[in-house]
Amino acid sequence: MKITYLLDFVFPFLGVLAEEGASKPITVLDLLKSGGWVILPLFFISFLVVALIFYYFASLRLSAVWTKDLDRRIENALKKQDLFLVAEVIKNRSEGCARLLKEVLNFLSKHKDADLESVTSVAEAFGSGFSSLLNQRILYLLDAGVIAPMLGLFGTVVGILRSFGSIAAEPSSMRTLLLAGGVSQALVSTAIGLIVGISAMFFYSFFRGRVQYLISVFEERSVIWVQEVYLLNKKIQDKPAPEVKAFASGSYDVDESSEENKEA
Repeated sequence: MKITYLLDFVFPFLGVLAEEGASKPITVLDLLKSGGWVILPLFFISFLVVALIFYYFASLRLSAVWTKDLDRRIENALKKQDLFLVAEVIKNRSEGCARLLKEVLNFLSKHKDADLESVTSVAEAFGSGFSSLLNQRILYLLDAGVIAPMLGLFGTVVGILRSFGSIAAEPSSMRTLLLAGGVSQALVSTAIGLIVGISAMFFYSFFRGRVQYLISVFEERSVIWVQEVYLLNKKIQDKPAPEVKAFASGSYDVDESSEENKEA
């Protein structure tokens, strides 16, 4: 419905450019054809922008980094002071926080006496990469918002050069009218480029704010869970009981080997 309103606004606006100085109205199709070959890549960019917008609405959600179910399961496992249970909870989870905990547990399984600084460095390295991927994903909208107006302006320059060339090749007393008509038609590509660029930049700003919110939630929950996992691992390592030592000598690897170690 919003796209229909946008088209109803855009096409009459573009039609004004061609109706000035014309004896009869020009259709939208004729108006688009007057923009030249630049209209084709502009339509491709506009289609790409629409596809990216729908994709970002579907993928940039809170469930991509954290869910209430994940929070509840991990908190229950930490209350039971069972790192193996934490590993089981996050083994098949795709949330960003779960993936970060996988890296931390895998590191602790190889270096059980690691200090907090080493564990934090591992978590920060993964968190930086995850945040960069989220920011990089939405940069395509920014690229489209920059390229579309420039491409439209290029089409306008080509159209104006073509108009001046036609006037120079055909002497006539109506040169002013021919130049005005040619320039008005050449500006069609600029208008379409600006419409596509402004739309892309608007949604880029919207999704940039959403990405920053997701990153803040990701960092908040990850920092808390990494600290709790580290303290729990240290507590397990410091307990002198034989049964605890046997438990601590296992592996927290988040794969099928964890099942075999647990059974053993």
